[in-house]
Amino acid sequence: MSKALGAAQAKSYYQSEYSSSRENYYTEGERVEGEWSGKLAEELGLEGPIEREQFERLMDGQDPRTGEQLVRHVPSKEYTNEYGDTVKTSEHRAGWDATFSAPKSVSIAALVGGDKRLIRAHREAVNETLHEAEKDTQARLGGNTPAETTGKFIAAKFEHDTARPDRETGYAAPQLHTHVVIANLTRTADGRMKPVQERELYRGQAFNTAVYRAKLAVKVQRLGYEVEVDQRTGAPELKGFTSDYLQANSPRRAEVQREAAEMKARLAEQGITVKEGAGLNQAAARVDRKSKRYDRTEMQRRHAEMDARFGHQARDVVAQALERGGIEHSREEVARRAQESVTFARDHAMEREAVADMRKVTTDALRRNLGLTTYEAVKEELAARKQRGEFVGIVREHQPQRMTTRRMLDMESANVRRVLADQGRVE
Repeated sequence: MSKALGAAQAKSYYQSEYSSSRENYYTEGERVEGEWSGKLAEELGLEGPIEREQFERLMDGQDPRTGEQLVRHVPSKEYTNEYGDTVKTSEHRAGWDATFSAPKSVSIAALVGGDKRLIRAHREAVNETLHEAEKDTQARLGGNTPAETTGKFIAAKFEHDTARPDRETGYAAPQLHTHVVIANLTRTADGRMKPVQERELYRGQAFNTAVYRAKLAVKVQRLGYEVEVDQRTGAPELKGFTSDYLQANSPRRAEVQREAAEMKARLAEQGITVKEGAGLNQAAARVDRKSKRYDRTEMQRRHAEMDARFGHQARDVVAQALERGGIEHSREEVARRAQESVTFARDHAMEREAVADMRKVTTDALRRNLGLTTYEAVKEELAARKQRGEFVGIVREHQPQRMTTRRMLDMESANVRRVLADQGRVE
């Protein structure tokens, strides 16, 4: 997920990135319309395609329909301080861009192989994940007042089908992905409109990725595809594609990695140390994005040529899936895998901490048997163990759910009794 977007930045992105079909080679039309998502969007009557005026009002903290100011909007200002330096203040935080990217093999099979069912599977997985992610939305109340969990947000979804072209060849690889712009606006239980507490958005990133991948893995198997987990990324890739083919369709990723390494080295020479990760990669991705522009027909031809060079893998993988038919694991097997996954996640969570975020436990469980169990089965197993008393929920008003285990509570109680028993003793 991106850092908070300023209002001007978000509006600019809407024109140049989100709604533009400039880099979409399989999308018909001149613009990507986008769709609204979230309970607060429903409450405000937002439905259907996203209109530019609605989006821009929302980024300014206004009611998308009427323009009424809903949360305080602070514009950016420049001034000269006492030392003569020009200082620019930060502007209103408009929202955050969370991107859901389909595994590379899914993108190729859907777009080059022509299996549009995979596009629907991606959309459904994104929508179902957002439904879960929304539950942890919090309102920032200001001062020392704790954040309130509201469980509702407004999100604008924009689907794209290709990655950015690499600078050397202009090749834009097939890459099905959805930008989800979560607006900095939520509504409390007493009806007040408040800005979003971003901390929980960032804390939920790994959980959201795990849920999306678990949902997608089940859906593509039901369409006849076999899946295998990429040991490097953890993504559920479709079987039948060679690593060389997938790598050849990721030139932009390799380019960003090279730029990130060079950027890190340049900063090191200046005595600045930066950590590797999403922040560095995002900065590298913004460097010199210009590239040769191809029309839709030409880029699709290049994709087909790439597939032919690697033995028509996209065509063959799709044909095999259609012939194979849906893959369904038995309910008993799914439940057994869920039990094993939750046990692993419980032990992993309790290794270093006495209390764990339920999202962390769920994330570890989903990763453990990706493609072999389901999000629903893991949730049921967690609920069953909580019902039996193995897991003990720690509930704090308006806060995300955390948990510990009965065994951990017993250990803590024993420690307390031992300390109390030792009080007053003189050796």
